[in-house]
Amino acid sequence: MARIVIADKTNEYDGRSMALQPLGGTESSVIRLAEALARRGHDVTCLTNCPARVEHQGVNWKPLANGRGPDSDLFLAVQHPDLFRLARRPRRRALWVVWPPNNLHRRMHVLRMWLRRPRPVFVSRYQTSIYGRRLPDPRPLVILPFGLPNAVRGRPARSAAPPPHAVFASNPMRNLTWLLDLWARRILPRVPNAELHIHGIRDYAHRYGVPWEETTKRLEQFIPPGYPEHARRSLRPHAPARPEELWDAMYAARVMLYGGHRVEAFCLSVAEAQALGLPAVVRPIAVLPERVRDGETGFIAGDDEMFSVRAVDLLMDDALWRRQHEAALRLQQGWDWDEMAAAFEAQVIPPVK
Repeated sequence: MARIVIADKTNEYDGRSMALQPLGGTESSVIRLAEALARRGHDVTCLTNCPARVEHQGVNWKPLANGRGPDSDLFLAVQHPDLFRLARRPRRRALWVVWPPNNLHRRMHVLRMWLRRPRPVFVSRYQTSIYGRRLPDPRPLVILPFGLPNAVRGRPARSAAPPPHAVFASNPMRNLTWLLDLWARRILPRVPNAELHIHGIRDYAHRYGVPWEETTKRLEQFIPPGYPEHARRSLRPHAPARPEELWDAMYAARVMLYGGHRVEAFCLSVAEAQALGLPAVVRPIAVLPERVRDGETGFIAGDDEMFSVRAVDLLMDDALWRRQHEAALRLQQGWDWDEMAAAFEAQVIPPVK
């Protein structure tokens, strides 16, 4: 059994938050990795911006504000090298690089990386390509993709093609306005009965089960000026939903449409959609070429016209949808968090003496 401390300063959350409110990919991944490591018998403590100490699913959660963590065999900082100041006599330091490593190029972080010499743990090949020459050589090279929840893996193939319903399920700041414009100009005119279901507009302070009436109002800020009324009628914004409800919605949809963003280092939403058998049309931006098998489980479209053509193809062609749906179920299951934790244990955690 190893003593593991994971430190993350992104938001206020602890292990209970998964069932209570919407979380980003970083927070949910910290929770899932911590719990998977605890199931493997390790002593796991998470330092986050949580307001108080709590024990949940075998993991101890403590506020960052309380100062340094306990002694550890492994101190895992999430993205930010300055968190190593909280480490107390660790046998090994590791940096979990869950975003593009651009922040590591800052002078103070470069100095911290050379001073602490943590073992970087990447979640995609894309991250290693932009890691930076001024940083210490990341050897041994460790690339461990995120695990996927069991609820998205291993579902049966659908018996019939769904109606022409597309989904967007990411942060709306990640080019939702671009997609809405393309939807109105190039996709909807070719598939007049199509719907675009938008699941990315959410309030991270929202508690599930509490009425939230601002979905349409919040969508308005992303709709381009002069948007045609018939295109507005095709949009279906959704209030924050539990992960299980979002996965059911994606499983029932026809295609995921996502233009991508340079901040994507893994893109859990596309990975989960693909595991659910949902074909995706994406652009060749950041990590997205690693998430979609072009021509097999979706399409990687290099320009707006090709993106719209591929979206229309998947919305209208049942045989094409069927081939890609079944290919995604066969090829894009990834690994679960227990498998990811086993690989993490083998490649990152130092042997316990």
